[in-house]
Amino acid sequence: MSSTKKTKIKSVARNDNDKFDLREKILATARRMVLENGFASLSIRKLAEKVGYAPGTIYLYFQNRDEITREICVRGFVQLSEAIKSVADISEPVEHLYALLHAYTDFAVENPETYRLSFMEDPKFTEEIFRAAPLETEQGAGRQAFAEIVKVVRKLKENGKLAAEADENLIAEMFWTGIHGVVSLKLIYPAFPTNSVETLVNKMVKTLVKGLQ
Repeated sequence: MSSTKKTKIKSVARNDNDKFDLREKILATARRMVLENGFASLSIRKLAEKVGYAPGTIYLYFQNRDEITREICVRGFVQLSEAIKSVADISEPVEHLYALLHAYTDFAVENPETYRLSFMEDPKFTEEIFRAAPLETEQGAGRQAFAEIVKVVRKLKENGKLAAEADENLIAEMFWTGIHGVVSLKLIYPAFPTNSVETLVNKMVKTLVKGLQ
């Protein structure tokens, strides 16, 4: 290791701001590597080369590659959760459902790289991040985003828009997977479906709510 790199490492250890900046640089570089070349391209050695530090420096901030990939995904969940919660104050349940699902799709369409990395990467990526433990705690952003959909489904039941015996979690999962299907197809095959995301979401919500009453 050069004396320059040694100086940088010591500076990071002393300065919290520098430490934060380097951690963010590591995450940004790892994210870019996966987006550009796939999950197989990400290793501690290659990441260290891209960042410009020795591999040992990466381990000062992350235990292993799994921890890095988890952090990247969780950050995507945070952004999605914030988008969904931005419409949480709508009181009318059907209107709230439309707004929530459109907030989801708007986030995905406006942030395609983040969405694809968090929800559409190759199976090896998914296997890695879920191998050791659940990706999040109960209070994690992804679970909180799903909880917002469950709340809307509960409001629909309470207002007679859904059958009283409807399984809230099942219905919420159905909405989530339906929206994900629309978004993922549009991101991968922009020419199909031929209808806009907005049109498809509106029709899907209207059809599902009517069928579930």
